[in-house]
Amino acid sequence: MKQIIKIITPILMLFLCGTVAANNNILSQDAQISLITCSPGTEIYELFGHSGIRVLDPSKDIDVTFNYGLFDFNQEDFIYRFVRGKTDYSVGVCSTADFIMEYILRGSGVTENVLNLTQDEKIALWVFLMDNIRPENSVYRYNFIFNNCSTKLRDIFEQNINGELTYPDVSGSGLSFRDAIMLYTETSPWSQLGFDLCLGRGLDREATPYEKMFLPEILGNTVSQTTIVKADTTVNLTLQKIVISENTLVNPEPWMSPLTLGIILCVLVAALSVYAIIKHLNLRWFDAIIFSANGLFGCLILFLILFSKHPFTGANFNIIWLNPFMGIPLIFAIFNSLHRYEKFYYMIVSVVLTLFLLGSFALEQEFNPAIYPFIVMYLIRSVSYVTRWGYKLN
Repeated sequence: MKQIIKIITPILMLFLCGTVAANNNILSQDAQISLITCSPGTEIYELFGHSGIRVLDPSKDIDVTFNYGLFDFNQEDFIYRFVRGKTDYSVGVCSTADFIMEYILRGSGVTENVLNLTQDEKIALWVFLMDNIRPENSVYRYNFIFNNCSTKLRDIFEQNINGELTYPDVSGSGLSFRDAIMLYTETSPWSQLGFDLCLGRGLDREATPYEKMFLPEILGNTVSQTTIVKADTTVNLTLQKIVISENTLVNPEPWMSPLTLGIILCVLVAALSVYAIIKHLNLRWFDAIIFSANGLFGCLILFLILFSKHPFTGANFNIIWLNPFMGIPLIFAIFNSLHRYEKFYYMIVSVVLTLFLLGSFALEQEFNPAIYPFIVMYLIRSVSYVTRWGYKLN
């Protein structure tokens, strides 16, 4: 679908821009401008749904949707730039039928908020959108919370609608950014764990009604109840809400949740540690593997803290238990001459992990429950070295 949009967009741009240039009042009195809201899909980049702006003018044979969520996986260094928070998205335009059909085919619900606009406001929005899809204006720096395919539409409405938009709090007070994200990742626990690991304490700040519109469905529900305060009157922003298709998507259950996997691994490691005690086994290479995995993830967390432009990646207390120094056991496994430092190293790790387990509730950050079995697993292995259980020193 995205490739189709890339092909159609230049063609529509040439046709529509030329028409607008000839007549800025191209939209008739019968024209409608709507917010299209699509419910979430199953892929990680579909979990939060999507939004678009529809322009419909049957008398002018216009029915197109402007989409601010276009990106290209084939961009040079896409993954690196995404991790850095330097990903560029763009706006495109396609026929509304094509736009909607993509979401209907995957089973997502599609709703339409027909906006209550004056003719001047419709024309202003139309001209703005047409100017925005020009190649020199179409690209923007994506920010998954503060500048995404949903907030862009909210901002466009504010810029082109006369009067003050008054937003209700449709999701209730006390909802943090993390809470809002978790509402849409409940059926995807691995994605939820990823968000919880990579995003720090800032994500637990309460989000304002304005900020929560980074989620398309919340934007759609908010627009449904938003009012426009003008000099002498107050009107509803939404003229009519239409359900185009119902949500029929069934999210598949993961074969195993991270919490279940963590518990299983923790039990297995505990059993292995007891067996190593009885048989006096050396588990240095086993520990090198599991601690190196921690260290690699720790490198990612540290990179996000230090270098990412994404919001809320700084001040992440997951770095206490998930950090590059946890990869040091690999060095112990390779160099026999360093074995005398093992006890000291694991003593520090044991103290740090114990303090984190006991004090994590007091930190101003919400942690995913799945991390605790993994922390206990690392603590078991660390304590085994401190007490010299279950392995030969040399």
